[in-house]
Amino acid sequence: MVSNITQNYLFDGDVRTIFAETSSENVFLWLRPPPPSPDTTTTNNTLNSVEIADSETAYALHKSGCHPAYCRAPPILEQHLVGSLLKATGLGGGHYHPPHLDTVTLGGGTTLGRGEVELFLGAPTPHSFVADKKKSVPKESKNHTTGWHTDFQENFTIQLSGIKKWTLRRGTVRHPIRATTPHYSRDATVIENQLKLARLSCLSGNAVMDSSSETADSTRGKSYGFEYGDNNAYGPEQTITLYPGDVFYFPSGMWHKVETIKEGISLNVSLMGTTYANLVGQALQHLMVQREEGWREIVTSRPGDVSGESRLKELLSGLSGIVDDFVTKQGGAQSLLPPALCYPPLEHIGEEEEDDDVMDEEEEDADDDDDDEDQSSANGKNGKAVDVSSDNEEEEEAPLSSGIIIPMNDFQGPPGWACSKPTTNAKLVKNPLATLMSMSDITNHCSDVGNQKCDDDDVKQYVLNVNYAGNEMMESHIRVILETSDLSVIQQMNEFLDCEARGDDPGQLMSSNDDDKKIPVPSCLLYYGYFSWVTIE
Repeated sequence: MVSNITQNYLFDGDVRTIFAETSSENVFLWLRPPPPSPDTTTTNNTLNSVEIADSETAYALHKSGCHPAYCRAPPILEQHLVGSLLKATGLGGGHYHPPHLDTVTLGGGTTLGRGEVELFLGAPTPHSFVADKKKSVPKESKNHTTGWHTDFQENFTIQLSGIKKWTLRRGTVRHPIRATTPHYSRDATVIENQLKLARLSCLSGNAVMDSSSETADSTRGKSYGFEYGDNNAYGPEQTITLYPGDVFYFPSGMWHKVETIKEGISLNVSLMGTTYANLVGQALQHLMVQREEGWREIVTSRPGDVSGESRLKELLSGLSGIVDDFVTKQGGAQSLLPPALCYPPLEHIGEEEEDDDVMDEEEEDADDDDDDEDQSSANGKNGKAVDVSSDNEEEEEAPLSSGIIIPMNDFQGPPGWACSKPTTNAKLVKNPLATLMSMSDITNHCSDVGNQKCDDDDVKQYVLNVNYAGNEMMESHIRVILETSDLSVIQQMNEFLDCEARGDDPGQLMSSNDDDKKIPVPSCLLYYGYFSWVTIE
């Protein structure tokens, strides 16, 4: 694995080329603290970093100044590692939208999982840092060492070359919202933001996050502190040494420091994703603005005027009813997390693990300026991609709309998923977070459509959006284009549209007692979250 990554993605470890090909806008250099004076027994591990936009300047400073550096990995490597690890861990449901590529994804850019890959490049120890027996310079000053800190991401580190020693200790905050970074040069705003979020995660300042007596005895009743060990860590310190080829996972919130024993390159994959709180919060906003027009009013208040507070009390009085209806009658968790967000993208299911030859081919394809390979990543037997844009601005046949097209007539869900009625007392309900519309409702009003038609006489398209009104850009968690040529399905879809226009639940159409005449609900509508099954108590 190491030789494959180094040779095929990192230019045989050539630092100058790595800096030139990074996906970062800048290369970051760590400035070593000055060596301690002969009569000093302590060391300063606080890091200062500078951003260098020009790759050649960064390379010169890295080599001549012996400054360690870090930057983002090349895009193709980041896409491969982040996508594979999200799928393997299930974080974000295995969904990933590479920020560097114009790929068509399930949410049109909004996915539950994300990540980045950083490269850490060691530098030779300058002669002024080498221990001098006469001056008794502390041994620790020979090697570059970070101070103690935590990360909020889930991390996988691969040691490509060189040797590093990690020292770790458990943190009192599990699933932190932000990192704690006392090892960097201090800024009051950064410290304040990190502390307020850490203490929020510690339940109003109480740092006890574990029921073990060891944690409770050492941290109960004490506020989370910014410095390592200041009521924010517990348990013994543990060390591990990474050699070339080693892979190491360390979870979010783990306190750690890293010492470079031998200069080299290490690679860190940081995985992030949407929290349950964020997912529910966005959905709740969607429900509020949909359910009651008062929630869409602008907050209005003047000195001495209590009308704003009174209006808010009035709206809040109905909030519990909105939540209760959603949880008990409108699908609740199923509506928030439809099967399409709980399974990896359908085009990846059943794929074989890629060997080195395939990875080489991917790299060659990614270097091509043609967008065909990028777009094909969104293809599969259950969907095909429409190009997001055309490279030729003068091309007349530009697509009317972009997205993953789902053939309704031939749709098949992933292995193990079933759309059948789970129990006899279950009923079908429409997801209140979902909106269905005919493609013609969009394109008929486009000024640049000309003579183009999105539907022909035999094929109709419908756009499904799920959970989109809770973020500023109104991006959907799910957006797909449903396509069918079956006349009975077209009639059924149009009836669903009529129900939505009247404010009725289309699920009622599927709850008829006349099962002989009832058309089965298209399975893709359950998979992508338009419908869900709700058990009747």
